[in-house]
Amino acid sequence: MWTKLKEWWTSAFRDRPYRPGATIGAYKIQHVLGMGSYGIAYLATHTPTGDKVVVKQVKPSLRHTPKGEAMQAYERKVLSSLSHPQFPRFVDAFTYRGDSFLAMTYFAGPTLEEMLFERGIVADERECAGYMQQIGELVAHLHDQGLIHRDVRIPNVIWQDGRPYLIDFGLARFIGDKPTYMAESLNAYPSEKQLKREVAPSSDLYALGHFFLFLLYSGYSPEEDAPERSWEEELSLSPEIRRMIRKLLQLDEPYGSVREWLQELAQYLAVRSAGDKP
Repeated sequence: MWTKLKEWWTSAFRDRPYRPGATIGAYKIQHVLGMGSYGIAYLATHTPTGDKVVVKQVKPSLRHTPKGEAMQAYERKVLSSLSHPQFPRFVDAFTYRGDSFLAMTYFAGPTLEEMLFERGIVADERECAGYMQQIGELVAHLHDQGLIHRDVRIPNVIWQDGRPYLIDFGLARFIGDKPTYMAESLNAYPSEKQLKREVAPSSDLYALGHFFLFLLYSGYSPEEDAPERSWEEELSLSPEIRRMIRKLLQLDEPYGSVREWLQELAQYLAVRSAGDKP
């Protein structure tokens, strides 16, 4: 009973987000962007300048824990290393009433999750490959800097003026750093989660495979009452794209790097573009 009461108190009161209109230091909260396992993200206005920013708060229940301020300090380190226009940049770090906050640049626009599930966009195989080429280039740039994102998912890509913006670096790690704040290895994790959280290119390659599938399913309409089947049975894919996804998901010999995959993707797109010419 005590455990349930404690959980209820934490979610209902201790970790309750600030309301719109509240002022936190130099920032006025507009609304909550999202709540995760470790923090709360807000859209806020920097009152001295009027600039819109994302402000991330460590959950009060995680104060002084390995998953609290330490994670946020690492994210600050990551953001401070970024200078690419399609990644968020570090703006500010501060404390307010005992809580830790991190401010970063804000990108307006829908996420690919919103585009797929709320706006119902439909993309054919070639269009999906074009999306993936742009997103893959961003991931490859991070890898060139020795950084693994580890959370490349459709909610973490914003689409603005025909360009992707990769956000949420809360799980990102520099190659050579340990994968968690609690342990040196991921051995206690299930095998799939170990793969997703490895501080290695394979982690992001695996995520890109699932990302690709989400886009390809935008044009899929299941038959009513039809049994669920594997993606290879449900999707009508070219042999080239099917082979790529199998390698990204490590079902076949995996790619050694994102750039290796991007070379194959560029060849596919070049052939398709040539085939479309009169």
